[in-house]
Parts: sequence; C-alpha cells; structure tokens
Amino acid sequence: MVVVADGSELGRVEGTVGGGAIEHEARRAALEVIATTRPRLLEVALTAQLGMCCGGKMSIFIEALRMRPPLLLFGAGHLGQALCKAAAAAGFDVHVADPREELLTEERFPDACALVDDYEGEDLARLPFGPDAFVVVATHDHQRDQEIVERIITRPARYLAMVGSQRKALLTRERCLAKGIDAAQVERLVSPAGLDIGAETPEEIAVSIVAQMVHVRRAAEAAGRKPRGVRAQVAG
Repeated sequence: MVVVADGSELGRVEGTVGGGAIEHEARRAALEVIATTRPRLLEVALTAQLGMCCGGKMSIFIEALRMRPPLLLFGAGHLGQALCKAAAAAGFDVHVADPREELLTEERFPDACALVDDYEGEDLARLPFGPDAFVVVATHDHQRDQEIVERIITRPARYLAMVGSQRKALLTRERCLAKGIDAAQVERLVSPAGLDIGAETPEEIAVSIVAQMVHVRRAAEAAGRKPRGVRAQVAG
C-alpha cells in the first residue's frame, strides 16, 4: 500500500493492507513517517487494541520514499520568490513559510507545494524536516533569522543555510554558541548561503543558492545516500 501526503486527514491511498481499522491506523502512521522520514514497524493486536473480531496480531513496516527533496524556505520576499521558482525548476518541492499574508500568496508562489503562515512551533511541525531536507532562512529581519536558526538548527536536514553577509553569519554563530547550542550543530549552518559567484540581484542570489543545493544533493547521491520520496510504502 502507498500513502501519499496530500493535505487530507489520512492522505491519499493506493492499494490496501486489508481495510478496516488496521488500515486506518496504518495510514495515520504513514503520514507520521512521511513527516519524520524515520522508518517504523507498526505492531498491532487486532482484537485487544482495535476491537477487530478476527483476532491475532499484525506487523506493518512503513518507510518514506521521497522522490523530490523538500526545500523549507523561510521568507516570502523578493529573494524567496526567486528562490522558490529556481528551486522548483531544479527538482525541489518548495515549502514557503512567512507570517506576512500580503506576500504569502499562491499568485506570488505558484511553484510552491505548500505555504505556511508563521514560524512558530506548531507551524514548524507542519514542515517536512528530515535527513534529505534542504532549509534556507531568508526573512526580512535579522533578529527573526536568528530566532529561526536557533529553533531549527538541531532538526535533521541535509543542507541548512542562512542568507546574509559574512558579519551576520559570524554573529549568528556566536549567539548560538553563547546560548549553549552544540558547536557541531552550529557548524552545520551554511552562511552566507550560496556559491560565491558575485551575485547581486535576488535572481542571481537564488541561482547561487540552488547551485549549491544541487551540488550537495548530487554529492549525496554519488555517495550512495539517495534522497527518498514524499510517499510512504507500507508492507504488511
């Protein structure tokens, strides 16, 4: 059975593991696996736990299959708009987060697969962080960038970057260390984001960042760590 995260309560399903209450549980668990990308063995006593008269136990292995790696983009300004377009064209599923309603619109981000209207904890929980996720922090406010970096720096991601100058990057790292964040986690932060190609305009900066993301993605594939896809394969 394959469960596809489409925004509905239990996702879209293709195939079956038998229907009924056990399939309901499997679909719910599959969406959790998609969000975390961590495989799971779901073991259920059919009568004791689900009240199914057939009795017995069932074991279901669930793993995430992500065909296009997600880009979690914080900031819906001019750079965010250019980066979303370039990244989507390069094969990334872009999730854009920004509390500014006038900027976070489908008209401005037709290539995004999801729009998230804030940076708070419950909103971060809706974003697909994972070992194959790419993250770029590019809001309109330096303090907001700092807060977001501190909240997400320990979350799993293949690439974690922040847009800004060398000085901003240095100060951000120093503040993280001063707050007790592990130095190894702080070292993960790529900042300034993007390859040094002398980029100046939002479109040029977006190209430099996407080029760096593609390099990281292809290097991982060459090392045998191929990204997985936003579906969950469920085997009973």
